[in-house]
Amino acid sequence: MTDLSGLERRVAADRANTRSQQPEDYLRLAGSLTELAQGLLATRDDPSGRDRTAEALEPAQEAVAIRLHWLVEGYVSYEYAGALQDALRLFEQATRLVGHRQLATNTIRSACSAYRQVAQDYPDVQAMCADGLSKCGVWLMRLDHEAAVAATESAVRIRAAMYARAPEQPGKYLASLSTLLRTLMVGRSRKQAIASYRALYSEVTSSASTAQLRETRIEDLDLTLKTTQALHKLGAPTLERAGRLTQQQILYQSGGDLATIDEINWRLALVGLKPLAAGAMPEPPSRPVEITATYGAIAVRCSAPDALEQVRAAVTAAFAAHGATPVDAGRFAGVHERHWGVKEPKVNPDTELGADVVLVEKASGSWVSVKSLNWEIGALGKHPLAVALSAKWPVLTVATIENISYELCLYDNGVATQYAALGRPAGQAPLDTPLAPLDFATLADYGADYASETQVRAAFGNAAMFAKVTELPGSGIRQAAEKGPLTDYGPDILFFGKD
Repeated sequence: MTDLSGLERRVAADRANTRSQQPEDYLRLAGSLTELAQGLLATRDDPSGRDRTAEALEPAQEAVAIRLHWLVEGYVSYEYAGALQDALRLFEQATRLVGHRQLATNTIRSACSAYRQVAQDYPDVQAMCADGLSKCGVWLMRLDHEAAVAATESAVRIRAAMYARAPEQPGKYLASLSTLLRTLMVGRSRKQAIASYRALYSEVTSSASTAQLRETRIEDLDLTLKTTQALHKLGAPTLERAGRLTQQQILYQSGGDLATIDEINWRLALVGLKPLAAGAMPEPPSRPVEITATYGAIAVRCSAPDALEQVRAAVTAAFAAHGATPVDAGRFAGVHERHWGVKEPKVNPDTELGADVVLVEKASGSWVSVKSLNWEIGALGKHPLAVALSAKWPVLTVATIENISYELCLYDNGVATQYAALGRPAGQAPLDTPLAPLDFATLADYGADYASETQVRAAFGNAAMFAKVTELPGSGIRQAAEKGPLTDYGPDILFFGKD
């Protein structure tokens, strides 16, 4: 436990020493005030004592004021700047906990003014001032959006001037541009934010600097390893070359990871380049048909905020309608074990639900995955759980047999309506009514933002990639059991028994 009384005595002693008017004595006082504020904030998590969080505000603010004063007076070392940032961070935390928004706003604005002044008076520490302004912009985001934009804009102007003088290291300038664009996007449409960003960017960045930024090497863009590797494989060593690629090329090199497209488009926007084009699909997918696992799952299209709870309740109701009720996990041997030894799934032709284990998970987008153990692969067009759930939502069953087949069946209003497949497993009963071809255009609309109908069709048959571009389930309950005990899924794992 922190000795608050000792810290208060030290603050009093250091305050008395400031009568000398020496900078070192004031800075010593600022350090003591910061330690006292830290100790007072720590009482919030100490159940054995009184919560003195509110008292931390005064010493935290005074410490910031002292350090800002001496920053403007010429204390501009990077070590000193680090101490100032620590003091500001502590002050921001204190105001957030206590609730003094206006005090926080005014003080952080004062810090921005100090950084701007120092950047003018001491050109050698402009980089430090730009970093400080960017950090202040982040803090101001929840307090005063206009002030946040002004702070990040000042950081960009400083970095632009530095980059014009020394363009060898574009990383810091691009980072400040990224912070500005993210700040502008708060509370605005993407189109408005980018228009405002481009106006400022063209004002502070010369044509020569823009050309150099566009030639930035991929390694200097702070991209993820997967994106960097994809761009190298596609022969795009610079940002400008990356902008000539298509979304489809990136998707196939990154295993269908849409985050890679977001990463690249963001960097392109920073230097005024257009986002990646979707790209045509004149050829079959570069990856072959690849069905590497056996699993079955149901995808429920529900976009409600409480989609998971709604679908979970509907699953329970569906089993209840067939006389199956929730039971304790202990009725099912092995669910507490990581590797659950069960046989490979077979087609279950039974159209009446019974004892089962069901995992309900929120998938990507607006899909909710329902993964059954005993009806992992149900009768085509007659899956009892899919039929029940489709009375309320569109439902798509996914059934794969390793190296044999990949089947999709759409259910709507309680009946199967559409179907698509590669291969055909043994043991399927004939259909009572015909099924129309699956509408891949609708599936593309439901799926990932960047996935066109052409891309969805091209990926069909490659299970992993198809799951990524459509956001449909890419595994079943058996794969979940391999990762850990099913009981670890808490309320998402349901157990049903039937007498």
